[in-house]
Amino acid sequence: MKKIFIAIAAIGLFLGSCTSKDQYKLTGKVEGMTEGKVYLSKLQDNKLVKTDSTEMTITGFSFEGTVASPDLYYIELDGQRGAIQVFLENTAITVDANVENLREAKVVGSLNQDVLTNFGELQKGFQEKQQALYPEYQKAAEAKNQVAMDSIEAEFNKSEADKFTASKEFLKLNGNTAAAAFVAYRIASPLNAAEMEEVYALLGENALASSYAGLLKDKIEVLKKVAIGQPAPDFTLNTADGTPLSLSSFKGKVVVIDFWASWCGPCRRENPHMVEMYNEVHASGVEFLGVSLDKEKDKWLKAIEDDGLIWNHVSDLKFWDSAAAKLYGINGIPATVVIDQDGNIAATKVFGEELKATIDKLIQ
Repeated sequence: MKKIFIAIAAIGLFLGSCTSKDQYKLTGKVEGMTEGKVYLSKLQDNKLVKTDSTEMTITGFSFEGTVASPDLYYIELDGQRGAIQVFLENTAITVDANVENLREAKVVGSLNQDVLTNFGELQKGFQEKQQALYPEYQKAAEAKNQVAMDSIEAEFNKSEADKFTASKEFLKLNGNTAAAAFVAYRIASPLNAAEMEEVYALLGENALASSYAGLLKDKIEVLKKVAIGQPAPDFTLNTADGTPLSLSSFKGKVVVIDFWASWCGPCRRENPHMVEMYNEVHASGVEFLGVSLDKEKDKWLKAIEDDGLIWNHVSDLKFWDSAAAKLYGINGIPATVVIDQDGNIAATKVFGEELKATIDKLIQ
């Protein structure tokens, strides 16, 4: 890991001293493709939006233009799945790819891309280690070996902590780049507001000018508003039959907001435990409110029926653009928010025994 950090440091110093040119020239070759449309796209509202296009020829493709600041773009090929990720900046950039494996494309010339590539290599080691733990945990779970399960979970948590520490060290070395702002935003998803602020503080002037730094700052402000002890923001969404239902209608009760979706595998695996929990605590005046991040109503309703979710459910069927999910800063599901009898947030992201302990403490 020391060698990785040394290499990253060198890139960071180089980036800090470079000056941008007036235009970018993005050229590339894709082995296995000699004709067809090539699109330059940008992610907007969780969707790739095409910003430019050109034709693939036997010699490759080419784009020219100007970007106000370094930013992440995607090269899409007509008729092909996947895309090539390029951190575009005003310089000469070349792409060398194979149509069978676009993810492994080599991008040269963008210094921000170099930062992003090095971060990916840094993360890869942790991800491989964590992925190797999954079959071990499944095996222990099937054998009902709680000691082994706890040990594997502890190892996973330690790996997560080490990964977070390594990411912060990476940002210290490369914090004055637009790519660093993207990295900071990318690693922020599982963090709380205080941890996000810690990451944000590592960004330099160039990074802070990036739109990704602004997105991270907005996320911090949202999470501060829904921190434990804060009044739970009210929202109103429609039930399955189109009737508006507000969170405030449960005033005076303990409420468990369950953010989930029919397409979410971990959510569906957690649902039997949520049903068991609901049956155990509902008689004590505890209400559950399911907030779905589904897009298709039929699939949402079928999942409710198939999984036996007998509590109240609402959704605006807007996927990750769910108004309630945005209001509570939800960036991963399943997710829970527990609200006490006074309408304040008592806990977040709790499941199983931790959720039960939280509820018991509130209703005693």
